[in-house]
Amino acid sequence: MLTSEQISEIVKGLLEPEKHFLVDLKVSASRIRNKITVLIDTDAGIGIDECGRISRELADILEENIDEAYTLEVSSPGLDTPLKISRQYLKNFGRKLKVTMTDGNTLVGKLITANETVIVIQPEKKKKEKTMPEEITLAFDNIKEARVQVSFN
Repeated sequence: MLTSEQISEIVKGLLEPEKHFLVDLKVSASRIRNKITVLIDTDAGIGIDECGRISRELADILEENIDEAYTLEVSSPGLDTPLKISRQYLKNFGRKLKVTMTDGNTLVGKLITANETVIVIQPEKKKKEKTMPEEITLAFDNIKEARVQVSFN
């Protein structure tokens, strides 16, 4: 079986770097059949046709390099998937995030900006507060998990 790193390099070779990006790749071992899960996205969101095309191209390459049985799943990250890479933050400016820090504290607020090393969050104003709280800058190293909060307002 190829390693996650080898499969990741194959996937990156199939993506258009100015358009697509690899969010996550997992290889789950099993006695019966290994599972390869690939999450890809674009800055504008990715469609099922693009996922299908990349899945077919990847399957063709993997067939030549993997002898044992496996299941391949190529999809976009769902709404419930945590943000993993800085490019995902860039496409979610203005959206509400719930951020769990490595120290266990959580913060809910609007994503103001992000770059390769930090994000800036405008925390939600609590009912008793008269003014908006100050923006908070968080280094990616201090973020355990961040999820977009879906609002139906």
